[in-house]
Amino acid sequence: MNRTIVERQPGYLLHSRPYRDSSALLEIWSRDHGRVGLVARGARRAKSPWRGLLDNFQPLSISWGGKGELKTLRGLESGPLMTPPVGEALAAAYYINELLLRTCMRQDPHPGLYARYTAMLEVLATDQPFEPQLRYFELQLLNELGYGADFYTDCHGDELLPSGVYQFVADQGAVPLLPRDTALNAGDQRDDRTREPVGEKVTGRLLMALAQEQLEDDQLMAAKRLMRVLLRPHLGNRPLESRRLWAVYSKLGKTDAVRH
Repeated sequence: MNRTIVERQPGYLLHSRPYRDSSALLEIWSRDHGRVGLVARGARRAKSPWRGLLDNFQPLSISWGGKGELKTLRGLESGPLMTPPVGEALAAAYYINELLLRTCMRQDPHPGLYARYTAMLEVLATDQPFEPQLRYFELQLLNELGYGADFYTDCHGDELLPSGVYQFVADQGAVPLLPRDTALNAGDQRDDRTREPVGEKVTGRLLMALAQEQLEDDQLMAAKRLMRVLLRPHLGNRPLESRRLWAVYSKLGKTDAVRH
């Protein structure tokens, strides 16, 4: 296996945990290499030059090398400082980190998703509403991983109607919901259309608004439920730690917002 050397790659720290006596295991999100696992030797020593740089949600310039899947950190520099997210925005930032850690394979580049991640952090550093952007991030993540869904046609290939009502099923798409008596009176042999499969009930208007990144306030709750249905098969069974953070804010009475 050839030794890999990467110099000054733009990236962000997704997660860090102690390793042996004074080192740390890092998961980073890089522009050209996707998610990368690194060993930061001596990073937890008091005099380590990296000790004050390993912060989440700050742009970094990262160098590493090695032969295996787990590389060795060789250099670390801070980029332009960003305003760190706080409160609800902090929980949302940890949420998108968890999404990347749970769904993205190591060494699988996604430059478009990296750009979206950077833009997401910029939104979370401000006071502007961020929930629509969370939905767009989730959708782009699924699309880039090859799990995207068609939000313009139903499971039979027919064009979606804005006023149409559908049951969106992860492995089928938008299943039209028709009154049973209408289907039978018309002599329609496709009785399976009248049975509601397990999924999320949505309108064509919602699906198109999500695909076009034009969600309105009255669509946010339905969009959140839909994306949960689509993400569930790819996140595993372990609870998301970021949702525990939301629970803390809820107990402290610091947020009434719709949570991811």
